[in-house]
Amino acid sequence: MAFLLALMLGAQSAGGYARPELLVDSAWLAEHLTDPNIRIVDIRARGYGDGHIPEAVFVDSNWIRNPKAPPTFLPTPQEFEALMSKLGISNSTRVIAYDERGGIYAARLWWILNYYGHSNVALLDGGWVKWAADQRPTNATTPAPPPGVFHVKPGTVKVATADQVKAAINNPAMKLIDARTQGEIEGKDLRNIKRGGFIESSIPVYWEDTLDPVTKTFKPAAEIARLYRDKGIAAGDDVTVYCQVGMRASHDIFTLALIGHDPAKLANYYGAWEEWGNRDDTPIMKKQ
Repeated sequence: MAFLLALMLGAQSAGGYARPELLVDSAWLAEHLTDPNIRIVDIRARGYGDGHIPEAVFVDSNWIRNPKAPPTFLPTPQEFEALMSKLGISNSTRVIAYDERGGIYAARLWWILNYYGHSNVALLDGGWVKWAADQRPTNATTPAPPPGVFHVKPGTVKVATADQVKAAINNPAMKLIDARTQGEIEGKDLRNIKRGGFIESSIPVYWEDTLDPVTKTFKPAAEIARLYRDKGIAAGDDVTVYCQVGMRASHDIFTLALIGHDPAKLANYYGAWEEWGNRDDTPIMKKQ
């Protein structure tokens, strides 16, 4: 309750976010498109070639998760350094990421950059949806930024392995969040995964419930904080989040950081249900 009250009384931005620097709006970005120390990253699933925010480079979300690299499923530090450098991102670059779905892809880029020690990252609030609604400029030109110099460093947010998730089940020191749909949790929507269901003691917090359904912008901090508080997730909790392939989980992690949660207490089970549901040694609960 004290945490929620602090957010309501001590608003640091229009939405009352504890870390307002994690979001930029379309008006701000429109004024800073050509800033030399900013790299805009388009991480939409499709559409970049048809038109994008001017100066934006493209990243395929599949490039930042390796499904054949258990137990973390992360690209190696060397692979990640090479990708960021190719995009013109250095350790001093401010990265602004956007997608067309309220941050589901952009948040995964935010998470992995923070994991690899680069915290100067923000999401475009509302992403492509709000940018288009505000009639901001677009073009189809592919920029060619000079290569950056990016070095991986110790980060803040964490990655969790399947063994660590097993240890977190019914552990009062760790909250498990399931960011998937109700159909997935009930085992009805398998999405080409062998076994359906949920992890015992996990708490469902659907990532999209943190967004305005029309603009895809983030809801005010007090409303978001209430969503998590009502699910029993307190501001000081250690939290591990999972989904299918780490995108929706990243969005929940980003949202918790946005409203003031300590990033060092937030972990992404990056193997996610794609690993958990396809293994035979992972415990799965079914809705009765």
